[in-house]
Amino acid sequence: MKQWGLRVTAALCMMASVTTVAQAEPIESVTVSLSGSRQPLPAVLAKRMTAAVQTAADKLYVGTDTEALAAGQATYQKVTTDIIDRILYGYTVESLTITPGVNSQLDVRLRPYGQTIQAVAVTVDYGNLTPLAQEWVARDISFVEPRIEQILLGAPLDSLDWATAVTSQLVRNELEGALPEFIPQVEIIPGAKTKVKVYLIPQGAVVRHSSTEIASNTLPSTVFYATKRYYDEYLVGLEGVPVSFIARHESDLLGVIQQGLDNSKASQRFGISMKPSLQLGTDLLLKIQVDSSRYIVRGEAYLDMGTETDHNVGLKLFTGIKQGRGAIYLETNFFPDDYKWAFYPSYAYHFTKDTTLAYQYNLSDKYSRMWLRQDIGDRWHVRAQRDFDIKRNEFGLAYDLNNYLTLEYVVNEDDNWLRLIGYI
Repeated sequence: MKQWGLRVTAALCMMASVTTVAQAEPIESVTVSLSGSRQPLPAVLAKRMTAAVQTAADKLYVGTDTEALAAGQATYQKVTTDIIDRILYGYTVESLTITPGVNSQLDVRLRPYGQTIQAVAVTVDYGNLTPLAQEWVARDISFVEPRIEQILLGAPLDSLDWATAVTSQLVRNELEGALPEFIPQVEIIPGAKTKVKVYLIPQGAVVRHSSTEIASNTLPSTVFYATKRYYDEYLVGLEGVPVSFIARHESDLLGVIQQGLDNSKASQRFGISMKPSLQLGTDLLLKIQVDSSRYIVRGEAYLDMGTETDHNVGLKLFTGIKQGRGAIYLETNFFPDDYKWAFYPSYAYHFTKDTTLAYQYNLSDKYSRMWLRQDIGDRWHVRAQRDFDIKRNEFGLAYDLNNYLTLEYVVNEDDNWLRLIGYI
């Protein structure tokens, strides 16, 4: 829109000399109404056009004597028309009516000249985002194309000198509200079919690497290797996305993943529950906790380092069934150094998700054992064990290196050592 301040000033001086009518009531306000003569004005642009004309009308009319306006109405109409033609480039005033009064009314009918925009083609440039990331982003900006069409359809091509700035600013403002994790840029290529390109530039920290971890207290994690690979590939689709965008959509993303897990064969046929959670950051981590509501089948191997005790290498297999907070299971030990076996019929009770008390009986050596395990946070846990008949105590402080390895510091009455435990 062009400068019209000087013209308004000149017009005011000119109109002051039109009449010498005695002062009557001054104009306190002007209500501006714009309409299209052949077709409706583009809705969003009409608001901006009305605001621009309103500003000019206020400067031109507010404070003017109503009788002076009535006496010099033709001159006022001519000056007002000239100003509006220059403000709203691409439109011409077809008719203009001034209704004088303390609260005056200015009705303007506008007609576009030259070629008008008949269609708008909107494309969004997502940059290097993967198809999955584009899908998530597109959900947030689905309103963009109809919004731009609402602004531009029917506007004269000659108006794009000023309409482009209005359109770009409106789109940027709305995208920044709907998609604050990206910086939007708008490019408009005029024509009967106007092309609008919206560029989205990620800002802030973005996901550089992604991975999946599967953990289970009752089942072998290796059984779910195919599930891990599937979600490893799925998460690659979110690399390059701002971390803050994923944080804002965390519940939606987890909902999609949970639905996929619930529909898996393992979940439907064997009563296996799978609960996903996200660890947000530039290294995006999906954790899936897998547990069976019925069965216990898991294995582990251990290696004792820094001690000369018997059986410093062992394999363990746990098989059983769950009963509410309790579990009945058989712990089978195999010691490859001397090919011996040990069997422990066992019962464990989970007072809370972090506190477990268990009783075991060694069928081979005929002694009872009881142990208590207390988890501390996500990775630390302590263990206290008592072998009654052989009167031996053992304590352990363990740290989970990851879902597959644990390092435990073990102490008994005679020795202390490090134990490396691997989960199968």
